[in-house]
Amino acid sequence: MLSAAHRGAQKGLGNSPLLLASCALHGKPAMRLAQLGRFLVTHRPGGAIILPPLGNNQALIGLCAEHGCSAISLTPEPLDQHGSSICSNEREAAAEAVAYLIGLGHQRIGFVAGPESCRASRERELGYIDALAERGLDRGADLVASGNGSRASGEAAGHLLLDVSPMPGAIFASSDDMAAGVLNAARRRGLAVPRDLSVMGFGDSPLAAMLSPPLASVRVPYADMVRAAAMKLAFPDWSKEQVRTFRCTLSIRDSVAPPMD
Repeated sequence: MLSAAHRGAQKGLGNSPLLLASCALHGKPAMRLAQLGRFLVTHRPGGAIILPPLGNNQALIGLCAEHGCSAISLTPEPLDQHGSSICSNEREAAAEAVAYLIGLGHQRIGFVAGPESCRASRERELGYIDALAERGLDRGADLVASGNGSRASGEAAGHLLLDVSPMPGAIFASSDDMAAGVLNAARRRGLAVPRDLSVMGFGDSPLAAMLSPPLASVRVPYADMVRAAAMKLAFPDWSKEQVRTFRCTLSIRDSVAPPMD
């Protein structure tokens, strides 16, 4: 995502006198606030683009406002408090991904959820629930396992879901890293993907195409979203009528297939 965001920002700022500077925020919330505060004091930026998973962090948005810095967040839905946002339709996209798996013939689909504190993860889980509910399919608690976004947590969640009886024929993970963990779990159990299990991720990161088999995923147009955010900061009058919500798309690869009879 970071490389796509950088490309998008450079395009958005290309015809403006503004320069791009980046600030990586790590650690616990208080540490992230301190890091951002130091950056704002040192560089005094006029605008900031807050990337996922921090786009809905009101403390960061408020700190930018205190320093006279206009903040635009990338979020899965419009901000419901102070702040401006560029959105992606992640709930709808997750529902489309699950509908695709159902269209292949899968009736039992597991889901690897991300951190409850991450709004994007919640939106993706709601999309999963929407698709199953619309078609009257099982969406019981045993078909959902939680991870923290890492590959290791995805592998642990994958083992939990593969222990369910009857085993799901497909697993949809709310991030590509966790989907990679599910692939590891399947491999450790001697399951072939996609013959025995279909796996789909979310994000369509560079990792997705490099996995074995290449991972089907949901592409979030981060570069286009950041370009729109950068243009909104650089050319606020010109960009008023520009797109504010971007559509995610499916990237279908070899990790999904119809179930074996």
